Amino acid sequence: MNSSVQEDRVLWESVKKGNELAFSSLFKKFINPLYNYGMHFFSDSDLVKDCIQELFTSIWLKKESLSDVVQVKFYLFKSFRNLFFAKISSSKHAIKKDFWDEDFGEMEDSKESEWIQEEESVEISKLVQHAIQGLTRRQREAVILRFYNNLDYKQISEVMGISVEAAHNLNSKAIQLLRIVLHK
Repeated sequence: MNSSVQEDRVLWESVKKGNELAFSSLFKKFINPLYNYGMHFFSDSDLVKDCIQELFTSIWLKKESLSDVVQVKFYLFKSFRNLFFAKISSSKHAIKKDFWDEDFGEMEDSKESEWIQEEESVEISKLVQHAIQGLTRRQREAVILRFYNNLDYKQISEVMGISVEAAHNLNSKAIQLLRIVLHK
């Protein structure tokens, strides 16, 4: 088990004992990954933030009765996804149409070689994002969980409510399609 997973477990156990600093640390560590995950599907920033806040509020309020969790990151992503999709279903929010339509912002002025490298990196990122637009929503979700959030296939299957084989197949098909599109 890597050190990050162990740190997360220590934080989780401390939260269960009512340690506010551990709760704050856990929140700060996962707020951005959860926010980014939610924003890849829905353009309503307020809804994403509300779901994150509701998730962590619930964790704090139920801290004494929380179960033991081995993979805190996995637990938070699955809980967030369940809460998020329940809210979306009840409020009839629309799925974000431009799944990967991100603004990269202005690049900082720096030495010419650094600028060129950054420009190439941005160009590659745009190509990949454009290619990812051709994937199905579930393929995109599986790719985000696997490659942006480092969840394994078992965790992806549990987060998405599918079999491990289906999670593997979604990623495999997505990678095959990306290779085809990116080699053109």
